[in-house]
Amino acid sequence: MSVIEVQGLTKSFRTYKKNPGLSGAIKGLFHREYEMTLAVKDVSFSIDEGELVGFLGPNGAGKTTTLKMLSGLLYPTSGSAKVLGYVPWERKDGYRRQFALLLGQKNQLWWDLPARESLELNARIYGIPKDSFERTVAEMTALLTVEDKLNVMVRELSLGERMKMELIASLLHQPKVLFLDEPTIGLDVVSQKTVREFLRHHNAKRKTTILLTSHYMADIQELCQRVIIIDHGTSVRRNH
Repeated sequence: MSVIEVQGLTKSFRTYKKNPGLSGAIKGLFHREYEMTLAVKDVSFSIDEGELVGFLGPNGAGKTTTLKMLSGLLYPTSGSAKVLGYVPWERKDGYRRQFALLLGQKNQLWWDLPARESLELNARIYGIPKDSFERTVAEMTALLTVEDKLNVMVRELSLGERMKMELIASLLHQPKVLFLDEPTIGLDVVSQKTVREFLRHHNAKRKTTILLTSHYMADIQELCQRVIIIDHGTSVRRNH
């Protein structure tokens, strides 16, 4: 059964086109010229329940834009998508409780709080019972080898340790769908391996549907059953 269905998804942005020099800046105060930039054009694919799929393409191909539309952060210009039967950009509460988005270059943990306090805040937001929270955190921190880092300020964690805590925060409410955008970016080889093993274990145990972008081919080769390739936002090729 398809959990993610995307048909003809397109997203364009209107960008300001500035003429060079001081005269161009002054002219722009009174008359601005704009141009349309297509970030994603006519993208279509489907992903079944429990699949772990790689989403590949060069920088600027539209991968992150697509994930943000599927997460409801951006409205598409045209096309349609359904995830778990929901239209993502309608932002219904039932959907928001069943997916997670992890952006490798963005923080969701509070920088000046210990990691545990951020996790406890997430648990309150999702209404997770305390015993379930403690059990989940204990299991995930053990798998990611960060049990002794829970009471450390997030800003004092290494990049690898912080990313592992971000991953725990994303999975705390046991989402059915997980969107991962460069989860191992900048991590050392050991941390990359730990994160990959954790994701493989989680996918096998929970049957979570995962869409993963990464520029590290080791991530794709070791984790993904198939890949979807997006090229400059204009086409998608599926490789089983």
